[in-house]
Amino acid sequence: MNFELSLGFDDVAIKQQKNICKSRLDVDISSEIIKGVKVKIPLIAANMSSVINSNFLIEIMRLGAFGFLHRALPDEEYFQQVHAVAKESKWVPVSIGVGESQYLLAKKLISEGANVVLIDVAHGYADTVIELGRRLKKEYPHIKMVVGNTTNIGLLQETCDFADAVKVGIGQGSACETKDMAGSTEKQFTAVLQFKEISRAYGIPVISDGGIRVPGDFSKAIGAGAMSAMCGSIFARCPESAAEHIYDSQNGHQKVYFGMASRRSQDNWKGGLKPGTCSEGKVVHLPMGQPVEDLLERYAGGLRSGITYGGGKDIKSFQQSVQFVRFK
Repeated sequence: MNFELSLGFDDVAIKQQKNICKSRLDVDISSEIIKGVKVKIPLIAANMSSVINSNFLIEIMRLGAFGFLHRALPDEEYFQQVHAVAKESKWVPVSIGVGESQYLLAKKLISEGANVVLIDVAHGYADTVIELGRRLKKEYPHIKMVVGNTTNIGLLQETCDFADAVKVGIGQGSACETKDMAGSTEKQFTAVLQFKEISRAYGIPVISDGGIRVPGDFSKAIGAGAMSAMCGSIFARCPESAAEHIYDSQNGHQKVYFGMASRRSQDNWKGGLKPGTCSEGKVVHLPMGQPVEDLLERYAGGLRSGITYGGGKDIKSFQQSVQFVRFK
């Protein structure tokens, strides 16, 4: 049996091309991350309870990046966070699951001001996701609809009539254990790369979700065809994030980061795991990182530099000119 090759960001590098920019500061990294939604810095804070809240989201979007509110909280608190973001931002991005209760939740969120809806399911290539997305888009054509997660181009093909972006990635987050518990994953570089041509053909942006540890990974994700990268741990480490701050004399200041399918998250959110299911996430203690403004400046600088090495002057030209080399 012949198996497909799956490569991660550590397995490849951007091959040097001629620099066509006089300065890295001349590089335009603005990106249409969702159809009709353009940002200055194409980084998205993950919709995780140990990453995001309304205050952090407002600050991230003020600085030119993006994020999504998470759904692991009581409805009334969720609506309050939506109101807070709606007062400060043109875009009000929210997350929902699937099922009739989530359809009703989406309707309420939209009535409260939400206008970007992410159907966020770990195994997102499913009729439940596709049918709910199509139903909501038909009823509320003004909203932006994002679906995921997937590593199969079939989800993009089956949602091209209504999706405004597709989120790509399974099991590559640092707090995710899907690959260990369910046995399913693909390394993130290959997962994104296989969408490059089809996303361009259909005009549907891809969000790369998972595997970003350093700015160079961000550049590789964009070069592989993503129009943005969703990140959890790098944002969770920021002092301003929603992650709990702890301190001990041995390890210093830390942030407590955990996957949304972890027992910690499910206990906090739903009072425990559903019978017959298992945890697919873990708790990680991360060293406290830099303020979010500095983080975004560093990652934006890394992307500008990566684009020059790949022979581009903006994201579109970079994705056309970039070549990669393999290490193994």
